[in-house]
Amino acid sequence: MKNEKLSQRISMLQAKDRITEQMKNWAHIIRIDSNGAVHSDEEFTQEEAEEILNFTELFLLYAFTLPAMVESRKQTTTC
Repeated sequence: MKNEKLSQRISMLQAKDRITEQMKNWAHIIRIDSNGAVHSDEEFTQEEAEEILNFTELFLLYAFTLPAMVESRKQTTTC
């Protein structure tokens, strides 16, 4: 995954069920919209920065917080 392009990495994360289809689509939109700032001297706009922050927060919630909450609940619930 190290040598893959960002677009391929994003799709690979979805293929491995690390992110949802919707998160993949959102990540691609951010990637395309932010591409100019990454490959030039342009700075990210406030809107682009907020979009990246929102995606990052959602990703962390989905990838780490939610699984921990489910596991914790499983530990306290008897079937």
